[in-house]
Amino acid sequence: MKLPSIQKLLEGFLGVIKRFPLEMLVTLAGTISAMMLIEREYNEDETQLLQIILCCNLGLVLLLSTTVFEEAHTLARKNRIVIKLFALLLLVGIYFLLDPIEEEVNSFRFGFLAVAFHLLVSFAPFILRGTVEGFWEYNKRLFLRILMSALYSGVLYAGLAIAIVSTDALFNLDIDGRIYGHLFVFIAGIFNTIFFLAGMPDNWSELEEIQVYPKGLKIFTQYVLIPLATVYLCILLAYEIKLIAEWSLPEGIVSSLVLGYAVYGILSLLLVYPIRYDEGNRWITTFSKWFYLLLIPLIVLLALAVWQRVDQYGITESRYIVVVLSLWLAGITVYFLTDRQQNIKVIPISLCILALLSVIGPQSASSLSERSQMSRLIAWFESRGAVVDNKLVPFTNAENTGEGADLVRFLVHRYGTDPFEDILSIQLDSLVARTDTLSRYSKKYERTEAIRKYLGLRYDYIKNAAEYFSAQAIDEPLDIKGFDYILSFDTYAYKESVAAITENTRLVIKRDSFSVEFDVSPILEHVVHSESEGNYPNVRPENLSLTSENGNARVVFNTINFRKENNEFIFHNCEGYLLMKSQ
Repeated sequence: MKLPSIQKLLEGFLGVIKRFPLEMLVTLAGTISAMMLIEREYNEDETQLLQIILCCNLGLVLLLSTTVFEEAHTLARKNRIVIKLFALLLLVGIYFLLDPIEEEVNSFRFGFLAVAFHLLVSFAPFILRGTVEGFWEYNKRLFLRILMSALYSGVLYAGLAIAIVSTDALFNLDIDGRIYGHLFVFIAGIFNTIFFLAGMPDNWSELEEIQVYPKGLKIFTQYVLIPLATVYLCILLAYEIKLIAEWSLPEGIVSSLVLGYAVYGILSLLLVYPIRYDEGNRWITTFSKWFYLLLIPLIVLLALAVWQRVDQYGITESRYIVVVLSLWLAGITVYFLTDRQQNIKVIPISLCILALLSVIGPQSASSLSERSQMSRLIAWFESRGAVVDNKLVPFTNAENTGEGADLVRFLVHRYGTDPFEDILSIQLDSLVARTDTLSRYSKKYERTEAIRKYLGLRYDYIKNAAEYFSAQAIDEPLDIKGFDYILSFDTYAYKESVAAITENTRLVIKRDSFSVEFDVSPILEHVVHSESEGNYPNVRPENLSLTSENGNARVVFNTINFRKENNEFIFHNCEGYLLMKSQ
């Protein structure tokens, strides 16, 4: 086999840049952002970089969809510019409107958009044009190119990583471990993308011509995929018969099994779609018909499993996905059983539309989930006579309120505090204002705790479980008057430290020339009784400091982490400064 010359590789690289300039630009931006993220320290904010990486991933597939659409439809330059500008404006809007890092609900929206945009690539060149056979050939080439890109990228990374490890071991270079992360990001971001884009079809008329069907693919589908799908089907049907015999409802996991079987079976049929009417392949038509017929009882089983979960716990984004996929599967089954043409373009187009409808609007996953869970919370309070004038009435006795506490936690963590704006008698802003300056992790927890405590709710497990606390010193100048030396320290396990925790609440700081010990219990007590500040308060430095018994040393904490269990304190870790006087 003749290897391509350097000039040929360079021409291929330049060809990808020329054909997909914007795609490569967002790929480069995402790759650089990922490398910058690797270099970030553990306590640095990575929100913006993560958001850029997510938007670049969306941008790559969205812009690729516009490019193949423009090429296949031979659009004029003016129309191409308009479409590209629209795609770029959409990406800018996604970046500024959807923050999946700070707002958990937006992570689902990003997921739906990712699914929709990837599906869009699969049919964009065949919108209002082309044949079903050309559509199948195009997606076959994309599928094989994806597999080939993953193989080449994986082998390249493994080879280079082993070379770096070997060089480091042989020559004692003490190579920074982050180089492996940079290598992975570069290969996955730049090399993999270029390799994939270099194989994108560009002769759209050729796809419409009769193609030679890969014999190996037929054998693999006929003797591996379809027999496995048959075994899978028999197991599910046997389980359904068992449920009927026992007259019981299905387990929740059956939803995933039925949907998995449906996807597996549909994929198997799509792989042999072009040869379904060829001589000797009558079995494909027979299998297709029985596949969809036998899906009907499984869809009924799926509907029962979904109904059982939704009836008990309401709708969440995850259950919304299962409900929508169940309805889609029922529609696809009816379509392929009744329509003679069986246009397979219906599959990605319908899924893309459903994914887009799930992103935003009253019918979207998050809107329905929020309304469902808020209705559950209000109904839970109503069942205990704790709703007056459409406002929740706080409990004075917190016994048996664990379900209500769990609902509050879910709603705040998923949708923030906005859902509570109209159902609390107190001004919501005044209740959670003190949490505005906290980190995103602490903010969710503290806002949940503020609403939970106001409503008088208690988690069922809180009596026997440990309570965890952290505190952080307010960022202001440190008074070191009267001391001659200052030493920074921490007790985190991943750093070499001069400090250690003993007997749960005692801190020992030692060097060769000195050793000093502090009992930190008074500080822990102060943090625990700062109810107005919650479990993650910002505390003035003087309230996070202790002086030794002889007055020669003083410790000032920046952060402390501990728990209270069975009325005893257990100090976890801390960091801060030790101030000392000359001996």
